Amino acid sequence: MFVVAPKSAVEIDTHRNSYRDPIQATLKVGSGNSAITTNLPAGLVTKPDALSNFFSVTVKTAAGKQVKQTRIGFCPNDYSAARAVPDGASTSPYPYQCGNHPFAIGDVFGIQRGWSAHALNNYDAPPSFKGKDGTYTVTLTIAPAWQKALGMTAAQSTGTLKIKVKTVKGDGEGMGAGAASTVGMAGMAGMDHSSGHLSPQMAKLHAARVRALGRPNTPNATAPKKTLTAAKAAALGPVPDLRTLPAYQIALDKTDGNGKKSKNTYLDFGATVWNAGPSPMVVDGFRRPGTKLMDAYQYFYDNNGNEVGSAPAGTLQWDPRKGHTHWHFTSFASYRLLDSTKKVALISGKEAFCLAPTDSIDLTVNGAQWRPESTDLMTACGQGEEGALSIREVLSTGWGDTYSQSLPGQSFNITKIPNGIYYIQVLANPDHKLTESDTTNNSALRKVKLGGKVGGKRTVKVYPYQGITAK
Repeated sequence: MFVVAPKSAVEIDTHRNSYRDPIQATLKVGSGNSAITTNLPAGLVTKPDALSNFFSVTVKTAAGKQVKQTRIGFCPNDYSAARAVPDGASTSPYPYQCGNHPFAIGDVFGIQRGWSAHALNNYDAPPSFKGKDGTYTVTLTIAPAWQKALGMTAAQSTGTLKIKVKTVKGDGEGMGAGAASTVGMAGMAGMDHSSGHLSPQMAKLHAARVRALGRPNTPNATAPKKTLTAAKAAALGPVPDLRTLPAYQIALDKTDGNGKKSKNTYLDFGATVWNAGPSPMVVDGFRRPGTKLMDAYQYFYDNNGNEVGSAPAGTLQWDPRKGHTHWHFTSFASYRLLDSTKKVALISGKEAFCLAPTDSIDLTVNGAQWRPESTDLMTACGQGEEGALSIREVLSTGWGDTYSQSLPGQSFNITKIPNGIYYIQVLANPDHKLTESDTTNNSALRKVKLGGKVGGKRTVKVYPYQGITAK
Protein backbone atom coordinates (compact mmCIF):
# COMPACT_ATOMS: atom_id res chain seq x y z
CA MET A 1 0.00 0.00 0.00
CA PHE A 2 1.35 3.39 -0.98
CA VAL A 3 0.89 7.06 -0.22
CA VAL A 4 1.07 9.14 -3.41
CA ALA A 5 1.52 12.87 -4.01
CA PRO A 6 0.20 12.96 -7.61
CA LYS A 7 0.17 16.71 -8.31
CA SER A 8 2.36 18.58 -5.82
CA ALA A 9 5.28 17.88 -3.53
CA VAL A 10 4.22 17.57 0.11
CA GLU A 11 6.72 18.49 2.84
CA ILE A 12 6.42 18.65 6.62
CA ASP A 13 9.14 20.39 8.65
CA THR A 14 9.42 20.02 12.42
CA HIS A 15 11.42 21.89 15.04
CA ARG A 16 11.56 22.56 18.76
CA ASN A 17 13.36 25.49 20.36
CA SER A 18 14.20 23.47 23.47
CA TYR A 19 13.43 20.03 24.81
CA ARG A 20 10.74 21.50 27.07
CA ASP A 21 8.98 23.27 24.21
CA PRO A 22 6.26 21.69 22.04
CA ILE A 23 7.00 20.67 18.47
CA GLN A 24 6.33 23.32 15.85
CA ALA A 25 5.41 21.83 12.46
CA THR A 26 4.76 23.40 9.07
CA LEU A 27 3.18 21.95 5.94
CA LYS A 28 4.52 22.96 2.54
CA VAL A 29 2.60 22.02 -0.61
CA GLY A 30 4.32 22.59 -3.95
CA SER A 31 7.87 23.75 -4.59
CA GLY A 32 9.77 26.90 -5.38
CA ASN A 33 8.10 30.32 -5.27
CA SER A 34 4.65 28.79 -5.77
CA ALA A 35 4.83 26.64 -2.63
CA ILE A 36 2.17 27.29 0.01
CA THR A 37 3.31 26.97 3.63
CA THR A 38 0.95 26.69 6.60
CA ASN A 39 1.37 25.91 10.29
CA LEU A 40 0.08 22.53 11.40
CA PRO A 41 -2.18 22.41 14.49
CA ALA A 42 -0.42 22.38 17.84
CA GLY A 43 -0.11 18.87 19.27
CA LEU A 44 -0.52 17.08 15.94
CA VAL A 45 3.21 16.29 15.81
CA THR A 46 4.56 15.11 19.16
CA LYS A 47 8.09 14.07 18.14
CA PRO A 48 10.45 16.02 15.87
CA ASP A 49 11.49 12.93 13.90
CA ALA A 50 8.20 11.04 13.52
CA LEU A 51 4.66 11.47 12.17
CA SER A 52 3.10 9.49 14.99
CA ASN A 53 -0.46 8.10 15.01
CA PHE A 54 -0.75 8.85 11.30
CA PHE A 55 -2.61 5.67 10.27
CA SER A 56 -5.31 3.47 11.74
CA VAL A 57 -4.89 -0.20 10.75
CA THR A 58 -7.80 -2.61 10.97
CA VAL A 59 -7.69 -6.33 10.10
CA LYS A 60 -10.87 -8.40 9.71
CA THR A 61 -11.59 -12.00 8.77
CA ALA A 62 -13.69 -12.95 5.75
CA ALA A 63 -16.67 -13.17 8.11
CA GLY A 64 -16.09 -9.59 9.24
CA LYS A 65 -14.63 -10.37 12.65
CA GLN A 66 -12.01 -7.83 13.70
CA VAL A 67 -8.72 -9.42 14.78
CA LYS A 68 -6.51 -6.34 14.99
CA GLN A 69 -6.83 -2.58 15.25
CA THR A 70 -3.93 -0.29 15.97
CA ARG A 71 -2.47 3.15 15.33
CA ILE A 72 0.90 3.44 13.63
CA GLY A 73 3.20 6.23 12.53
CA PHE A 74 4.31 7.07 9.01
CA CYS A 75 7.73 7.84 7.56
CA PRO A 76 7.36 9.53 4.15
CA ASN A 77 11.16 9.42 3.75
CA ASP A 78 11.10 6.01 2.12
CA TYR A 79 14.39 4.52 0.91
CA SER A 80 12.45 2.79 -1.89
CA ALA A 81 10.34 5.82 -2.88
CA ALA A 82 9.71 5.96 -6.63
CA ARG A 83 8.00 7.97 -9.34
CA ALA A 84 4.35 6.95 -9.48
CA VAL A 85 2.96 8.97 -12.40
CA PRO A 86 4.45 9.56 -15.87
CA ASP A 87 4.87 13.33 -15.48
CA GLY A 88 6.24 13.18 -11.94
CA ALA A 89 9.48 14.96 -11.04
CA SER A 90 12.59 13.17 -12.25
CA THR A 91 14.33 13.13 -8.84
CA SER A 92 13.45 13.58 -5.19
CA PRO A 93 15.42 15.72 -2.71
CA TYR A 94 13.92 14.23 0.43
CA PRO A 95 15.82 12.09 2.95
CA TYR A 96 15.93 8.32 2.67
CA GLN A 97 14.91 7.71 6.26
CA CYS A 98 13.31 9.16 9.37
CA GLY A 99 15.23 9.71 12.56
CA ASN A 100 14.85 7.96 15.89
CA HIS A 101 16.94 9.93 18.39
CA PRO A 102 15.45 11.00 21.75
CA PHE A 103 17.31 14.32 21.60
CA ALA A 104 16.50 15.16 17.97
CA ILE A 105 15.65 18.82 17.37
CA GLY A 106 14.08 19.02 13.92
CA ASP A 107 13.42 17.03 10.78
CA VAL A 108 12.15 17.17 7.21
CA PHE A 109 9.59 14.72 5.78
CA GLY A 110 8.52 14.76 2.17
CA ILE A 111 7.07 13.08 -0.90
CA GLN A 112 8.09 14.57 -4.23
CA ARG A 113 5.54 15.59 -6.86
CA GLY A 114 4.34 12.48 -8.65
CA TRP A 115 6.15 10.13 -6.27
CA SER A 116 4.99 7.44 -3.87
CA ALA A 117 6.16 6.08 -0.53
CA HIS A 118 5.36 2.77 1.15
CA ALA A 119 2.69 3.34 3.77
CA LEU A 120 3.90 0.43 5.93
CA ASN A 121 7.63 0.96 5.61
CA ASN A 122 8.88 0.36 9.13
CA TYR A 123 11.44 -2.29 8.19
CA ASP A 124 12.51 -3.09 11.76
CA ALA A 125 9.05 -3.20 13.37
CA PRO A 126 6.38 -3.71 10.70
CA PRO A 127 2.74 -4.02 11.77
CA SER A 128 1.58 -7.61 12.13
CA PHE A 129 -1.35 -9.71 13.28
CA LYS A 130 -1.96 -13.27 14.45
CA GLY A 131 -4.59 -15.40 12.81
CA LYS A 132 -5.53 -18.80 11.46
CA ASP A 133 -5.35 -19.73 7.78
CA GLY A 134 -7.84 -17.82 5.69
CA THR A 135 -8.54 -14.54 3.93
CA TYR A 136 -8.28 -11.20 5.72
CA THR A 137 -9.12 -7.64 4.76
CA VAL A 138 -6.67 -4.96 5.83
CA THR A 139 -7.94 -1.37 5.94
CA LEU A 140 -5.49 1.49 6.25
CA THR A 141 -6.94 4.93 7.07
CA ILE A 142 -5.21 8.25 7.63
CA ALA A 143 -6.24 9.55 11.07
CA PRO A 144 -8.99 12.22 11.00
CA ALA A 145 -6.73 14.92 12.46
CA TRP A 146 -4.18 14.31 9.72
CA GLN A 147 -6.91 14.19 7.06
CA LYS A 148 -8.06 17.63 8.12
CA ALA A 149 -4.55 19.07 8.31
CA LEU A 150 -3.68 17.76 4.83
CA GLY A 151 -7.03 18.72 3.28
CA MET A 152 -7.85 15.15 2.26
CA THR A 153 -11.26 13.57 1.82
CA ALA A 154 -12.22 10.33 3.53
CA ALA A 155 -12.07 8.51 0.19
CA GLN A 156 -8.54 9.77 -0.45
CA SER A 157 -7.49 8.70 3.04
CA THR A 158 -8.51 5.02 3.01
CA GLY A 159 -7.13 1.97 1.25
CA THR A 160 -7.86 -1.75 1.55
CA LEU A 161 -6.28 -5.00 0.44
CA LYS A 162 -6.89 -8.68 0.97
CA ILE A 163 -4.33 -11.10 2.31
CA LYS A 164 -4.56 -14.86 2.10
CA VAL A 165 -2.80 -16.67 4.95
CA LYS A 166 -1.68 -20.24 4.47
CA THR A 167 0.40 -22.31 6.85
CA VAL A 168 3.29 -23.99 5.03
CA LYS A 169 4.56 -27.50 5.69
CA GLY A 170 8.29 -27.66 5.26
CA ASP A 171 11.64 -28.96 6.40
CA GLY A 172 11.67 -27.05 9.65
CA GLU A 173 12.38 -23.70 8.08
CA GLY A 174 8.70 -22.72 7.97
CA MET A 175 5.94 -22.85 10.53
CA GLY A 176 4.60 -26.27 11.40
CA ALA A 177 1.25 -27.50 10.04
CA GLY A 178 -1.69 -26.26 12.05
CA ALA A 179 0.29 -23.50 13.75
CA ALA A 180 -1.15 -20.00 13.89
CA SER A 181 0.59 -17.75 11.39
CA THR A 182 2.05 -14.29 12.01
CA VAL A 183 1.61 -12.16 8.91
CA GLY A 184 3.28 -8.88 8.03
CA MET A 185 0.76 -6.61 6.33
CA ALA A 186 1.29 -5.44 2.78
CA GLY A 187 4.32 -7.70 2.47
CA MET A 188 6.35 -5.42 4.75
CA ALA A 189 7.18 -8.14 7.25
CA GLY A 190 6.83 -11.14 4.98
CA MET A 191 9.74 -12.69 6.84
CA ASP A 192 9.83 -16.21 8.16
CA HIS A 193 11.27 -15.37 11.58
CA SER A 194 12.16 -18.98 12.33
CA SER A 195 14.51 -19.23 9.38
CA GLY A 196 15.61 -15.68 8.68
CA HIS A 197 14.72 -15.97 4.99
CA LEU A 198 13.21 -12.94 3.27
CA SER A 199 10.06 -12.86 1.22
CA PRO A 200 10.38 -11.30 -2.26
CA GLN A 201 8.77 -8.09 -0.97
CA MET A 202 11.04 -7.90 2.07
CA ALA A 203 14.12 -8.71 0.01
CA LYS A 204 13.30 -5.84 -2.34
CA LEU A 205 12.93 -3.41 0.55
CA HIS A 206 16.15 -4.66 2.13
CA ALA A 207 18.03 -4.12 -1.14
CA ALA A 208 16.64 -0.59 -1.38
CA ARG A 209 17.72 0.15 2.18
CA VAL A 210 21.25 -1.07 1.49
CA ARG A 211 21.44 1.15 -1.61
CA ALA A 212 20.29 4.12 0.45
CA LEU A 213 23.22 3.67 2.84
CA GLY A 214 25.36 5.37 0.23
CA ARG A 215 28.79 4.75 -1.20
CA PRO A 216 32.31 5.35 0.15
CA ASN A 217 33.35 8.98 0.33
CA THR A 218 36.17 9.87 -2.05
CA PRO A 219 39.22 11.61 -0.56
CA ASN A 220 41.46 14.03 -2.39
CA ALA A 221 44.11 12.36 -4.53
CA THR A 222 47.08 13.49 -2.43
CA ALA A 223 47.79 15.22 0.83
CA PRO A 224 47.75 19.05 0.61
CA LYS A 225 51.13 20.73 0.09
CA LYS A 226 49.98 23.97 1.69
CA THR A 227 47.74 24.25 4.73
CA LEU A 228 45.97 27.04 6.60
CA THR A 229 45.85 28.15 10.18
CA ALA A 230 42.51 27.68 11.92
CA ALA A 231 41.91 31.45 11.99
CA LYS A 232 42.64 31.80 8.27
CA ALA A 233 40.35 28.89 7.43
CA ALA A 234 37.49 30.35 9.45
CA ALA A 235 37.87 33.67 7.64
CA LEU A 236 37.48 32.13 4.18
CA GLY A 237 33.93 30.86 4.62
CA PRO A 238 31.54 28.92 6.84
CA VAL A 239 32.90 26.28 9.20
CA PRO A 240 31.21 23.43 11.10
CA ASP A 241 29.80 23.72 14.60
CA LEU A 242 30.13 20.53 16.64
CA ARG A 243 27.61 20.14 19.45
CA THR A 244 27.08 17.36 21.97
CA LEU A 245 23.85 15.72 23.09
CA PRO A 246 23.23 14.16 26.52
CA ALA A 247 24.07 10.50 27.00
CA TYR A 248 21.29 7.94 26.62
CA GLN A 249 20.91 4.13 26.30
CA ILE A 250 22.34 4.05 29.83
CA ALA A 251 22.55 0.60 31.41
CA LEU A 252 24.73 -1.66 33.53
CA ASP A 253 26.76 -4.43 31.93
CA LYS A 254 28.78 -7.42 33.19
CA THR A 255 30.92 -8.01 30.08
CA ASP A 256 34.70 -7.51 29.98
CA GLY A 257 36.94 -6.17 27.23
CA ASN A 258 37.00 -9.55 25.50
CA GLY A 259 33.22 -9.84 25.42
CA LYS A 260 33.14 -12.43 28.22
CA LYS A 261 31.16 -12.46 31.45
CA SER A 262 32.91 -10.52 34.20
CA LYS A 263 32.68 -9.98 37.95
CA ASN A 264 33.08 -6.28 37.27
CA THR A 265 30.19 -3.94 36.56
CA TYR A 266 30.36 -1.50 33.66
CA LEU A 267 28.23 1.54 32.88
CA ASP A 268 27.26 1.59 29.19
CA PHE A 269 25.74 4.51 27.31
CA GLY A 270 25.21 5.99 23.87
CA ALA A 271 26.69 9.36 22.96
CA THR A 272 26.08 11.68 20.02
CA VAL A 273 28.12 14.55 18.63
CA TRP A 274 26.37 16.40 15.83
CA ASN A 275 27.22 19.11 13.32
CA ALA A 276 24.97 22.18 13.37
CA GLY A 277 26.79 23.54 10.29
CA PRO A 278 26.46 25.43 8.14
CA SER A 279 29.47 23.62 6.64
CA PRO A 280 30.08 19.84 6.70
CA MET A 281 32.93 18.43 8.75
CA VAL A 282 35.24 16.85 6.16
CA VAL A 283 38.41 15.02 7.22
CA ASP A 284 40.82 13.28 4.84
CA GLY A 285 43.53 10.91 5.98
CA PHE A 286 46.73 10.05 4.09
CA ARG A 287 48.86 7.05 4.99
CA ARG A 288 52.22 7.44 6.67
CA PRO A 289 54.44 4.94 4.84
CA GLY A 290 55.10 1.76 6.79
CA THR A 291 52.60 2.55 9.56
CA LYS A 292 48.94 2.03 10.46
CA LEU A 293 48.48 5.77 10.89
CA MET A 294 47.16 8.45 8.56
CA ASP A 295 47.79 12.17 8.82
CA ALA A 296 44.42 13.93 9.02
CA TYR A 297 43.43 17.20 7.33
CA GLN A 298 40.22 19.15 7.72
CA TYR A 299 38.90 20.74 4.52
CA PHE A 300 37.05 24.06 4.20
CA TYR A 301 34.57 25.42 1.69
CA ASP A 302 33.16 28.77 0.61
CA ASN A 303 29.46 29.69 0.49
CA ASN A 304 29.13 27.98 -2.89
CA GLY A 305 30.61 24.70 -1.68
CA ASN A 306 33.97 25.15 -3.38
CA GLU A 307 37.01 23.83 -1.53
CA VAL A 308 39.23 26.71 -0.38
CA GLY A 309 41.89 25.02 1.74
CA SER A 310 42.74 22.67 4.57
CA ALA A 311 44.39 22.53 7.98
CA PRO A 312 46.17 19.71 9.87
CA ALA A 313 43.78 17.87 12.21
CA GLY A 314 45.70 15.10 13.94
CA THR A 315 45.65 11.48 12.82
CA LEU A 316 43.53 8.47 11.89
CA GLN A 317 44.39 4.97 13.05
CA TRP A 318 43.30 1.48 12.00
CA ASP A 319 41.25 -0.33 14.66
CA PRO A 320 41.37 -4.13 14.13
CA ARG A 321 39.11 -5.04 17.07
CA LYS A 322 35.88 -6.96 16.67
CA GLY A 323 33.02 -4.57 16.04
CA HIS A 324 35.33 -2.02 14.42
CA THR A 325 37.77 -3.01 11.63
CA HIS A 326 37.78 0.48 10.13
CA TRP A 327 39.68 3.76 10.37
CA HIS A 328 39.19 5.96 13.43
CA PHE A 329 39.80 9.69 13.71
CA THR A 330 41.70 10.17 16.97
CA SER A 331 40.58 13.61 18.15
CA PHE A 332 36.81 13.70 17.89
CA ALA A 333 35.37 13.13 21.37
CA SER A 334 36.07 12.14 24.96
CA TYR A 335 33.76 10.48 27.49
CA ARG A 336 34.16 11.10 31.22
CA LEU A 337 32.37 10.20 34.43
CA LEU A 338 32.28 13.21 36.76
CA ASP A 339 31.51 13.07 40.48
CA SER A 340 28.92 15.25 42.24
CA THR A 341 31.37 18.18 42.29
CA LYS A 342 31.93 17.64 38.54
CA LYS A 343 35.50 16.49 38.98
CA VAL A 344 36.69 13.62 36.76
CA ALA A 345 36.21 10.22 38.38
CA LEU A 346 36.80 8.02 35.30
CA ILE A 347 37.75 8.50 31.66
CA SER A 348 36.46 6.10 29.00
CA GLY A 349 38.98 3.98 27.15
CA LYS A 350 37.35 5.07 23.89
CA GLU A 351 39.92 7.28 22.17
CA ALA A 352 39.11 7.29 18.47
CA PHE A 353 36.02 7.44 16.30
CA CYS A 354 34.72 6.76 12.84
CA LEU A 355 33.02 9.94 11.60
CA ALA A 356 29.69 9.09 9.98
CA PRO A 357 26.21 10.67 9.87
CA THR A 358 24.32 7.93 11.69
CA ASP A 359 21.39 9.99 13.07
CA SER A 360 19.55 13.02 11.72
CA ILE A 361 19.36 15.57 14.55
CA ASP A 362 18.12 18.76 12.89
CA LEU A 363 17.62 18.81 9.12
CA THR A 364 16.12 22.30 9.31
CA VAL A 365 19.43 24.06 10.08
CA ASN A 366 21.12 26.19 7.44
CA GLY A 367 23.11 23.99 5.04
CA ALA A 368 21.58 20.70 6.22
CA GLN A 369 22.27 17.79 3.87
CA TRP A 370 19.11 15.74 3.49
CA ARG A 371 20.88 12.92 1.64
CA PRO A 372 24.48 12.46 2.85
CA GLU A 373 26.84 10.41 0.73
CA SER A 374 27.06 7.69 3.39
CA THR A 375 25.00 7.00 6.51
CA ASP A 376 26.61 3.84 7.84
CA LEU A 377 30.03 2.81 9.13
CA MET A 378 30.65 0.28 6.36
CA THR A 379 30.67 2.84 3.56
CA ALA A 380 31.86 5.83 5.58
CA CYS A 381 34.95 4.58 7.39
CA GLY A 382 36.84 2.23 5.09
CA GLN A 383 35.34 -0.98 6.43
CA GLY A 384 37.87 -3.76 5.98
CA GLU A 385 40.33 -1.55 4.06
CA GLU A 386 43.32 -1.89 6.35
CA GLY A 387 45.68 -1.32 3.44
CA ALA A 388 44.02 1.91 2.27
CA LEU A 389 46.38 4.75 1.37
CA SER A 390 43.78 7.47 1.94
CA ILE A 391 40.25 7.84 3.26
CA ARG A 392 37.60 10.53 3.70
CA GLU A 393 35.24 10.74 6.68
CA VAL A 394 32.39 13.24 6.76
CA LEU A 395 29.92 14.45 9.37
CA SER A 396 27.23 16.15 7.32
CA THR A 397 25.42 19.27 8.46
CA GLY A 398 22.32 18.45 10.50
CA TRP A 399 23.52 14.95 11.35
CA GLY A 400 25.01 13.30 14.42
CA ASP A 401 27.56 10.58 14.91
CA THR A 402 26.24 8.24 17.61
CA TYR A 403 28.60 5.89 19.39
CA SER A 404 27.24 3.10 21.57
CA GLN A 405 29.47 2.47 24.56
CA SER A 406 28.32 -1.15 24.75
CA LEU A 407 31.30 -2.42 22.78
CA PRO A 408 33.64 -4.19 25.20
CA GLY A 409 36.47 -2.41 26.96
CA GLN A 410 35.25 1.15 26.51
CA SER A 411 32.49 1.71 29.07
CA PHE A 412 33.08 2.90 32.65
CA ASN A 413 34.18 0.26 35.16
CA ILE A 414 32.11 1.29 38.18
CA THR A 415 32.68 -1.86 40.26
CA LYS A 416 34.41 0.00 43.09
CA ILE A 417 33.11 3.50 42.43
CA PRO A 418 31.30 4.80 45.58
CA ASN A 419 27.55 5.27 45.51
CA GLY A 420 26.26 8.74 44.81
CA ILE A 421 25.46 11.32 42.15
CA TYR A 422 27.56 11.37 38.96
CA TYR A 423 27.46 12.99 35.53
CA ILE A 424 28.25 11.31 32.22
CA GLN A 425 30.09 13.92 30.19
CA VAL A 426 30.20 13.82 26.39
CA LEU A 427 32.93 16.17 25.18
CA ALA A 428 33.47 16.99 21.49
CA ASN A 429 36.77 18.07 19.92
CA PRO A 430 38.62 17.76 23.26
CA ASP A 431 42.07 18.55 21.83
CA HIS A 432 40.77 21.41 19.64
CA LYS A 433 42.38 19.90 16.56
CA LEU A 434 39.24 20.54 14.51
CA THR A 435 38.26 24.05 13.46
CA GLU A 436 34.70 25.02 14.33
CA SER A 437 32.71 28.21 14.85
CA ASP A 438 31.82 27.67 18.52
CA THR A 439 33.43 25.53 21.21
CA THR A 440 31.18 26.62 24.10
CA ASN A 441 28.59 23.96 23.17
CA ASN A 442 31.00 21.02 23.06
CA SER A 443 30.06 19.47 26.41
CA ALA A 444 26.83 17.84 27.63
CA LEU A 445 26.16 16.25 31.02
CA ARG A 446 23.64 13.54 31.97
CA LYS A 447 22.96 13.05 35.66
CA VAL A 448 22.89 9.52 37.10
CA LYS A 449 22.88 7.99 40.57
CA LEU A 450 24.92 4.88 41.36
CA GLY A 451 23.66 2.59 44.12
CA GLY A 452 23.73 -0.99 45.31
CA LYS A 453 26.70 -2.74 46.89
CA VAL A 454 30.14 -1.42 46.03
CA GLY A 455 32.07 -4.36 44.61
CA GLY A 456 28.83 -6.33 44.26
CA LYS A 457 25.47 -5.86 42.59
CA ARG A 458 25.10 -2.24 41.47
CA THR A 459 22.14 -0.11 40.42
CA VAL A 460 21.85 3.03 38.31
CA LYS A 461 19.15 5.70 38.25
CA VAL A 462 18.98 7.97 35.20
CA TYR A 463 17.60 11.47 35.67
CA PRO A 464 15.54 13.26 33.00
CA TYR A 465 17.21 15.93 30.91
CA GLN A 466 15.05 19.00 30.33
CA GLY A 467 11.95 16.82 30.47
CA ILE A 468 13.35 14.04 28.25
CA THR A 469 13.20 10.79 30.19
CA ALA A 470 14.91 8.51 27.66
CA LYS A 471 17.35 6.26 29.49
